[in-house]
Amino acid sequence: MSASPDRLAARYFDGESARPRDAAIWLDGDHLRIDAHDGAPDRVPLRHVQWPERQRHGARQAHLRDGGALHFDDPLAFDTWARRNGLGESWVVKAQQSWRWTAWATLALLVLCGALYAWGLPLGTRAVLAFVPHTFDKELGELVMRSVQSEGWLQPSQLPPEQQRRLRAAWSRAAAQAGPSVARIELHFHKSSIGPNAFALPGGHVVLTDEMVELVDGNEDMVVGVLAHEAAHVQHRHGMRMLVQATLLGTVTSIAFGDFSSLFAAAPALLGHLAYSRDHEREADGEAIALLQANGIPPSVMATMFERL
Repeated sequence: MSASPDRLAARYFDGESARPRDAAIWLDGDHLRIDAHDGAPDRVPLRHVQWPERQRHGARQAHLRDGGALHFDDPLAFDTWARRNGLGESWVVKAQQSWRWTAWATLALLVLCGALYAWGLPLGTRAVLAFVPHTFDKELGELVMRSVQSEGWLQPSQLPPEQQRRLRAAWSRAAAQAGPSVARIELHFHKSSIGPNAFALPGGHVVLTDEMVELVDGNEDMVVGVLAHEAAHVQHRHGMRMLVQATLLGTVTSIAFGDFSSLFAAAPALLGHLAYSRDHEREADGEAIALLQANGIPPSVMATMFERL
């Protein structure tokens, strides 16, 4: 006489009606038997059953390939029945239930994110920029230049034309002495509401404010150092790199956080933008020092300029 099957109570949805039926299930070889007490028990191949994962709370639900489902209101009873009948758990489920695995997975994720941020993002940016022609830099720079001029941030320069000519000539001599690697720039003098400043736009537009020239008392060596720094930004396409990096970071954070919080999605992009700006500044400082040394100008003039700022 065969032993009675190990039965488990369930609510059975047959995939055709929204009304559940009380049922009992048990394993019969490589089939699942479902007895809904209204006819012969259904036989479903085990490979057609998607068993639920073990979790701390909540009812268990098993899904059948034909659209049916089995609901188990007593999760502890189902877990006990599943173990007793050899329905083993995958390593993923076991890992999810282990705080040690969870801690290691969290640590691995943090390390991966740090590696992608430190090395993957710069490599990805260079790869993208390799396909962006330099003509795009120039077009973007001209667009931004027209924008800042039309917004009233920049006004016509009040520097004497002769002084502007001397400073342009000083830069031209210094750039020629440093060699052909120095980026060609289009220098603009402007009076500005932003005070002593200089900035480079993609494509070669460099703005030097009257206030900056006045701050250094028109010292040509200091002006050359400032322009060398800005030319390095143009040479290394720092403006385009920041744009591409911000775009990549924004894309990744949007995928990670979705629309849950625009603040959370924007914060990593902003932090990355600031961090890489510092890297760009250090790179530009190194190029400026090299140009000054090629012209016999002591790099200390840059330190003096920064002290005045």
